[in-house]
This record gives sequence, structure tokens and C-alpha cells, in this order.
Amino acid sequence: MAVDKATKTEHIRLKNCSSECQRLYDFLADNLEPLPVSKEFRHDLKLVAEELLANIIRHGYGDDSEQVIDIELSMADDRVQLTFTDSGKVFNPMQNEQPGLLNDLSEGGMGILLVKSLTDEQNYRRDGDHNVFTVTKNYNQ
Repeated sequence: MAVDKATKTEHIRLKNCSSECQRLYDFLADNLEPLPVSKEFRHDLKLVAEELLANIIRHGYGDDSEQVIDIELSMADDRVQLTFTDSGKVFNPMQNEQPGLLNDLSEGGMGILLVKSLTDEQNYRRDGDHNVFTVTKNYNQ
């Protein structure tokens, strides 16, 4: 996302445990409130954030050690961008799609399809020993 004068960025650091979901919801609700977006937009972004956090917690770490997940929320005049940064196992969700997924939903993997369907752009990169996954959702004023 190009940075412009209208971009506002907020951050939150969460532990890798499911009890942190409420803090994520509150963070999103507080920061999305002033934006001219629909309830549906807010709901979609909440679902996306929940799915990404749950996947990092569930699949990123193989032990019970406490880790930190950094989340950045950038809000511009026409879009919202969420970036999740974690030190979990290397995992590029954009390269791990399962072609037969819709034929066998028991294998999991619906989360990334949900994320893709509810956002306009998705980008993964590895930065040193960190996964950095960014999603962008556009809106019109």
C-alpha cells in the first residue's frame, strides 16, 4: 500500500493463545469505528483477522512456549490493510492451496479461501525469521 497523508497506522502485540481473540476484536472495533465502512465490512475484516490469528496460533508454533504476534492496522482513504508478523514456522499460505480442496473439506484449508474471498489483496513474505502476511480490503466512501 502506498503511504499517503491520509494513512493512519495502529499496532497491537498479542500472545500466541486463543484468549487473545477478544483483544484483537476490541482493537479492530476501536480503530475501524471512525471509518465510513459498513457493518459487513467490519464483520468481514473481523473474520479475516480471527482466521489469520487462529492459524498462526494453531500451526505456527509446535510447542507451548509463549510467543508474540505483531499486528499492524493501516487505514487509508479507500482501504484497510492488516499485517500479521510472527516468528512461527515458515508458512506461505499463498503457496499451500490444495487443488482438490472443495472436493474434500475434511482436509482443512478453508481458512485461506475465506481470507481470499473477503479481501482484495493478499501478500506473504519472509523477513529474516518472521512470516509477514498482509491483507488489504478496499472500500469506497
